[in-house]
Amino acid sequence: MKPYRRKFALIAERPNVTLRVITPTRWYESFQDIVFEREPDTSCEEFPCPIRFSGYGSRFYYRRGVKPHFRDFQPDIIHLEEEAWSLNALQTVHLKRKYCPNSRFIFRTSLSIPIKQRFGVLPVWIEHRVFRETDRAFPLSANAGEILTNRGYTGQQTPFPNGVDVRHFYKMDVGELRNALQLKDCFVIGYVGRLLRMKGIDTLLEALACLVSQDTAYAYKLLIVGQGEDKSHFQEITQTLGISEQVVWIDAVPPEEVPAYINCMDTLVLPSRTTAKWVEFFGRVLIEGMACEVPVIGSDSGEIPHVIDDAGLVFPEADADSLAERIRQIAHNASLRNTLMARGLTRIENFTWETIAERTYQVYRELLGNVR
Repeated sequence: MKPYRRKFALIAERPNVTLRVITPTRWYESFQDIVFEREPDTSCEEFPCPIRFSGYGSRFYYRRGVKPHFRDFQPDIIHLEEEAWSLNALQTVHLKRKYCPNSRFIFRTSLSIPIKQRFGVLPVWIEHRVFRETDRAFPLSANAGEILTNRGYTGQQTPFPNGVDVRHFYKMDVGELRNALQLKDCFVIGYVGRLLRMKGIDTLLEALACLVSQDTAYAYKLLIVGQGEDKSHFQEITQTLGISEQVVWIDAVPPEEVPAYINCMDTLVLPSRTTAKWVEFFGRVLIEGMACEVPVIGSDSGEIPHVIDDAGLVFPEADADSLAERIRQIAHNASLRNTLMARGLTRIENFTWETIAERTYQVYRELLGNVR
């Protein structure tokens, strides 16, 4: 997707850098078929290639078109933005060993919780092979790095978070959209993401019901943007709680439209709930909300508190009463809202693609400086 290619476009603007981005021609995610579109002014050389198993991060691989980028291009650095146990990782290290064995190799991991991969011993074998080929790992967080170490990776690591494109995510006038969504003259609580039980949306609905019944100073509404297999379950909850009229449902929208919907919100909530096999590994929507100057609230699941730091409010996961209190604080305290918005703008300086591109480029230089 375009937002994730921004990092490489910025690196490619550096003098004496030639950077190729190999990407699927299309990808299925969040109920959307995302087709590759070229950036007209990018400094990257972009090459879309067909894949098998679109939408499956650990199983997809390129059907054709990638071999020349190893054999003929002879990169100094191969930067793989995939997990070490994936088929794409296996394909990459195979082509590296065959055509450009002296290339430096980086992979990125978003591990958030210790897991055992499905499909038997194959992922473990792939992972160990990739570990042997790796010059540097880019875990999403310090916690992901600890998990990586526990899985047997002994090489160097540099944590890199997800990024936000501040060219698209910023405070904007969305009065017409807000009116069209019937959100005028009310306090808008927002959620953007997949509609799955582990995302804690039931907790958010219970908090809304609490506010509607107990805090009559405001007309509260909840704007939910996203799709997921549990949507009907959450809609049933709204009926049971008697808050159907207070919830506005918007199906997943193209990435470029997300900033406008976030700007319709008075606060953005990520109420994720940890399960035995999943924990919130980052929460990118939080930094997108900060960039739009929307106060954010998150549960204490996984990396959420570390992403928020002092730029938002945190509540104990699955605690609807505590979440309702956090929302009430933001609704009634203009000074708190302004403070959180200002802190959010400062906080996202760590997460802009410009910052991440600069740090990534410095790692590239370090790796090349070690070439004998």
